[in-house]
Amino acid sequence: MVQILEHLDSLEPIGYFTFAVNLIVLLFSGFFARRYGQIKDPERTQARLRILHGFNFIVFATFLLAVIFKASIPRITEFSESCLVILCTYLLIHLIEAALLRHFGHERTIEGFTRWVETYTSKTLELVSYAILILVAAVLLANIWGFDDALKTTGVIGFLALCVFTTKDYWLGDFLSGLIIITKGNIERGNVIQIPKENILGIVLQTRATQTIIRDLARGHDITVPNTLLLNQRVDIFRTDLKKGVLDYVEFDIGYGTSPKNVRAFIQSTWKNAFAETSAIDPDQPSKVDLKYNRDHAATWRLTYTLKNPHRLLEARNAVNLAAYELQEEHDIELRTPFTAQVENLSAPHPEDSATSRAK
Repeated sequence: MVQILEHLDSLEPIGYFTFAVNLIVLLFSGFFARRYGQIKDPERTQARLRILHGFNFIVFATFLLAVIFKASIPRITEFSESCLVILCTYLLIHLIEAALLRHFGHERTIEGFTRWVETYTSKTLELVSYAILILVAAVLLANIWGFDDALKTTGVIGFLALCVFTTKDYWLGDFLSGLIIITKGNIERGNVIQIPKENILGIVLQTRATQTIIRDLARGHDITVPNTLLLNQRVDIFRTDLKKGVLDYVEFDIGYGTSPKNVRAFIQSTWKNAFAETSAIDPDQPSKVDLKYNRDHAATWRLTYTLKNPHRLLEARNAVNLAAYELQEEHDIELRTPFTAQVENLSAPHPEDSATSRAK
């Protein structure tokens, strides 16, 4: 105990700084974890808490072993200081993100939770700040582990250029694509988007430096896609800021022989039963029934309606399909796929004179 007290009396500034960081993380870790999730997600909040507490424990434990108890473990001091640098960098990244969003971002409501989202200015400043913090952390780690001579020889700029050049094939394309997406402003956090080729329909949660996170509407899990995919493929964006709502449609293949009047009555009844079943469809906006295609097997009719919120797009489609299924017997209309059969006339004397006819 006497030796420990002597070590505490002779603490250097780094020791007091370590104690201060540990105390801050201990008192405000819940605030940090809740503040910066992509959406209000208890599981993600708990994951961030575990990361913060884990780093905090490692920093404090290695500090006690290296400085207080003077444990004879190789490189324990360097390891303790490295963990402290990583923890401080992690905290500063989140604090800078919050400050930039408050000054340059704008508010957006996603799944009933309002938060600040990025703009081109905030994202650009955020990326610049990240680069500076990572560079400073790399230089500090190099000095801690005795690589400062190599930095003096090659120079910090040369060291950074070497890192960028050796890793550019893995991140540069997605990084530039992310900047283009944020600059254009077409795909924003909270938008419902569909990528037909990838069979993705979901809500954009966040556009990061190299990846975009999308929450799948059907299954509720998160999908991570590279930013280059959003630029190189077709993306359907269901706008959430339209005054008249968002239009969506469901198509039905109905066999020939059914009168258009009966089909229109059937589809209009389907729409009415659907908005009575779910509040996702806006009953104040009229529906529209059109004959879109005359195909070989059937005619394709389209019911177009207005959504109150594109986040409930699947709920509305399911309600329309259910209503159509329940009404088909009442209107004497079959929703199953019609088929075409070819019948050969065997009584023809020559093959070239034979005729084929189509029957439904």
